[in-house]
Amino acid sequence: MANESPLNEGQRRRLFSNAQYADKLLSDIEAILNASESKSIFPKYAADLSPPQAKLIRSYIARFRNQLARAMDGLSIVSETPALGSLHSIRVTLTFVRVAVQEMAPHYLRGYGELAESVAPQLQGLCAELEGLLERLGAALADAPAADLEARLERLQTAGGLDLLRLTDRIVADRGLVELRPRLAMIVERLESNRLEIAVFGRVSSGKSSLLNHVLETTALPVGVNPITAVPTRLIHGSQALLTASFADRRVERLPIERLPEFVSELHNPANGKGVVRLVVELPSQRLRSGLAFVDTPGLGSLATAGAAETLAYLPQCDLGVVLIAAGSPLNDEDLSTILCLYEAAIPVKVLLSKADLLSPSDLESALEYTASQLRTHLGAEIGVHPVSTAASHAHLLEQWFSGEIAPLYEKHRQLAQESSRRKTAALREAVVAALKAKLNGGGTGQALQGEELLALERDLREAAGSLEQARVFCLGASDEMRGLTPQALRQAADALLEMWSSAAVTNAIAKTAASATQVYTHLQELARTLAAALQRAAKALGSNDAPPEEELLRAVHEMPRFDPPPVSANFDRPWIRYPRTLARKRIYGKLRLLLEEPLSQAFTTHGRLVENWARGALAELQLRFDSSADAYRAQVARLLSQGSVATGEREAILEDLTRLGEAGGK
Repeated sequence: MANESPLNEGQRRRLFSNAQYADKLLSDIEAILNASESKSIFPKYAADLSPPQAKLIRSYIARFRNQLARAMDGLSIVSETPALGSLHSIRVTLTFVRVAVQEMAPHYLRGYGELAESVAPQLQGLCAELEGLLERLGAALADAPAADLEARLERLQTAGGLDLLRLTDRIVADRGLVELRPRLAMIVERLESNRLEIAVFGRVSSGKSSLLNHVLETTALPVGVNPITAVPTRLIHGSQALLTASFADRRVERLPIERLPEFVSELHNPANGKGVVRLVVELPSQRLRSGLAFVDTPGLGSLATAGAAETLAYLPQCDLGVVLIAAGSPLNDEDLSTILCLYEAAIPVKVLLSKADLLSPSDLESALEYTASQLRTHLGAEIGVHPVSTAASHAHLLEQWFSGEIAPLYEKHRQLAQESSRRKTAALREAVVAALKAKLNGGGTGQALQGEELLALERDLREAAGSLEQARVFCLGASDEMRGLTPQALRQAADALLEMWSSAAVTNAIAKTAASATQVYTHLQELARTLAAALQRAAKALGSNDAPPEEELLRAVHEMPRFDPPPVSANFDRPWIRYPRTLARKRIYGKLRLLLEEPLSQAFTTHGRLVENWARGALAELQLRFDSSADAYRAQVARLLSQGSVATGEREAILEDLTRLGEAGGK
């Protein structure tokens, strides 16, 4: 027990304050020592201290602190707990670093004279590179468990190739190869979420929700409601039934499953006025436990006949498309267009004839043959048609389809996913080997690139990164313009009514106006191709074959929110035939404005928010996929340009790592 202090409160505070200040000044001296020894590109101090001097200074500082601590303890002066944590201070400092990087953008230089046209993309790309690094550093600080790849690997006991992944993770951490961590994290994420996604399409009253409820042995999906068309619902495995709803304002709410109808029905969420971006339903279903996931989509509707380019933007990301056709309803253009769009998106298709219990055996056989022949005639493809039913008397049909078609498909998908993960792991191993060899001697690329070639390669990657920011500006501008499309939609609807007098003409005209949103989808697809091409050029120049294929980046651009127009139920009085066309059009426009301006304005505003949120997510995913490869190439270029030497101890450790990687690669 410490002796009672002979000092009063004021004396103790005075001594504590001076001791604290002295310790702070010593910390400043340590910072000066560290700065003089750092490899900063903008050094603050000249390195005029010899190593023995620096060591001596640190020894005296340690001695001073030891003596001061002992004296303070003897006087019963207790140190206070710091008010600020290091994590908080680092985050605050990173905010100022981010501001400094943002102010390096081209438009901040306008006041300093004209900027050369060739320099702007380079500066924009540099900002994108640096902000990407800061983003990943911030994410690592915010979510330590997610950054702990070793712990995540331990949970993947059944996946193959884990020994090589663990070795790679250890080497990446020990050798400071942080540029390879995103690629490693993506492989682990793929192993963690090895799902086969099946999207189910069907017209209203085709029995889709009932079918999914029976397949998953649940009653979670509402039956008999008029669904909205903007938001597919994902059904995945969970320990308990739960709904997760994501909104355009970036709110995410976890809700009881009973509230699902509030978001998926036209009655409770007309024209998706609640701004729902994503719905995920977790169910404790045995059929979902193995990795299956279903996507309940209300179908493409009239959108499926609008054209492939428009429709593909709205397709959910899936590995298989299942199209439901009611047994008592003939195949129509909407069904055919949906199947064709799935084919054009390279998504395999299966067709189910639902409500098979309503037909006699002979009628059912005829319906199956007729549907298959229509598919053959119109699409030129042999597509199997399977009867299903949710009636107890025909439950075996559903079981036959699931066990005969879906279970084998999932097993094949699982094997392909494991093979893909092994290929990606092998490619990552090659990247680590190349990085270690470059650390040793500046080699390992298989090609003798010169300094100018390396700099040109770096500029190419930087300009590609700059195109991300240009796309962001375009997409945000386009989504903002969508909020003001109401006058244009009303004018087009008035013109359409002059040609064909029906509410369908109004609905189609409004949908045509809203289709301009697909320019965002097209722009992002072109961006994905640009980024993929830049990565492939870099990989080829560095003698690597690990660049992601174009399809991998294109998968980041999918499932664009659809526009939900307000219902058009009014009966329009046809203008007198004696009215001139211009006057008739004016009268029609006026009536449409009275009826639809307010709900249409709300619908376009909601759609603009949804598209903006979707575009931000797609851009973030594109940047993640691009940077996961580009960072490795940039770091490799930097090593080849520096060709610095390594200490003897580190050289031996790197050689040992290369040996272990070689042994692991031969297994």
